[in-house]
Amino acid sequence: MHILHTKDAREYPGLSTIVLDHLTHQKLSLNLQPSLEVKNIKETVCEVVEEQYRNLNLTLPRGLSKFREDGVKTVTTGHQLQIAGGPAFLHYKTITAIRLARQIEAETGEKVVPVFWMASEDHDFKEVSWVNGEVDKHVWSSPLADLKWPVGRLRLEGVKDCLTSWGEDMGQRGKDFQSDFQSISECYDVSQKNNERYSDLFRRWMHVWYGDTELVVIDADSPKLKALASDLFSDEFTAKGIRDSVRKTSDDLHAKGFKASAHIRDINLFYMPDGESRVGIIQDELGGFAAGDHTLNKAGLEWGEWCKDNAEKLSPGALLRPFYQELILPNIRVVLGPGELSYWKQLEGAFAYKQMGMPGLHLRDHVLVLDKEMQAHAKEVGWSFEKGWWDENEWVSKWIEGQLPNKTKEVDVVLSDLQRLIEDVSSLVEQTLKPAASASASGMRKIWEAQQKKMKKAIRRKNPDKINAISLSASKICRKNSPQDRFMNFHHLASQFGGFHTLRDRLINAEVPPMTLTSSFMHIVEEE
Repeated sequence: MHILHTKDAREYPGLSTIVLDHLTHQKLSLNLQPSLEVKNIKETVCEVVEEQYRNLNLTLPRGLSKFREDGVKTVTTGHQLQIAGGPAFLHYKTITAIRLARQIEAETGEKVVPVFWMASEDHDFKEVSWVNGEVDKHVWSSPLADLKWPVGRLRLEGVKDCLTSWGEDMGQRGKDFQSDFQSISECYDVSQKNNERYSDLFRRWMHVWYGDTELVVIDADSPKLKALASDLFSDEFTAKGIRDSVRKTSDDLHAKGFKASAHIRDINLFYMPDGESRVGIIQDELGGFAAGDHTLNKAGLEWGEWCKDNAEKLSPGALLRPFYQELILPNIRVVLGPGELSYWKQLEGAFAYKQMGMPGLHLRDHVLVLDKEMQAHAKEVGWSFEKGWWDENEWVSKWIEGQLPNKTKEVDVVLSDLQRLIEDVSSLVEQTLKPAASASASGMRKIWEAQQKKMKKAIRRKNPDKINAISLSASKICRKNSPQDRFMNFHHLASQFGGFHTLRDRLINAEVPPMTLTSSFMHIVEEE
């Protein structure tokens, strides 16, 4: 059994000033209009999504048939294709998108479909290649790891070893985890048998995790979808790109005291021929364009024509990807992590420049899962959300301080009184003696402080099991200045609450206020 407490997201420790400002001043109206729906674009998107599911013999998501209807809006989130889901916030983003789509639909009567955008073109293999277990960090070792290929195009060499070691590490988590792990492993077995790419395996995982909802999973690394964006891409080679407008907005944010997090490239495109690395495009001194060893458009075609012929080889960078997304999806909201929300704020001027509708920016749910032992230790050391994130050393220090005899405080009071008395008596004889008296009292205090350190060391030495238990609880809440959802896997957290789908559904169905009152939330899940 568990209890769910829901709070305003602004209470979550560590959010940046730009995110807090957005949460405080965002417009909570539900009248935001998505980008203009273009029929031929929607038909192509539906065709591509259907192909992507049918090619893997997966049942089509319920949301796809709804999406085909006129006037249907979308709530979209996206994420890197992290092995076994990686840290839990991948799922918190997805869960938020599903709940938000349902909430908007219920409050407005308009049909809304949640969408997951697979970041299959991302070439940061290191970021997607790990998952934490009960004890260790498990890393996918791929022979192509250093080639900067789009991760979705990688073959599956090394995935099995990573999953196996992770499953063994998590072997004590009980039958609910074992059931979840079996589903993950079975997906791998099918993908391996069919000689599929990593993006195919990840889609299978998403289907196991969310196939019973209306979530539509889309892989935008598609020639047909890229062809729709050829004009968007060609603008990057001319004066019509987003660089200048993004810089202007970023400068405005800096002037207001906010940090604009995303690096602004001159050309916000990458070049990635099939079977090669994903390489940034740069302009040379003569005005030509190159990507690594490739010289682009040697024939000197109009850029619109060249991009149309080569669209599938082009990949939008982090700042251009939102425009590609808005081109093909009628988003009313996008669900973002704190870092993503920051760089979307840099795009406000560029959306206006492109005359494209900008969706509402919605901060994902933040979640903290606490078992009984973690709750007990938090109470012992006096930790709560309001006090921010403490590292393990601070938790242990607070507990040790709590074990000092009550008379320790009495000694502090006596020393303070004694210092005043020594200073007063010395001053009665001669005022010039007061500094020496203060120094004497200070020396006594240093002796007492040294004694307290010895007492704390003795407490630590006599209570190794307790210290280890508190350290373990602390490390499950915050580790190396990162909160739980950025290092612990969702399956790990869910294993004590009935498994993946039980915790997932509890969060999807969380009772939240109407969107016109507040929109972004944090949840604390406590074991009873």
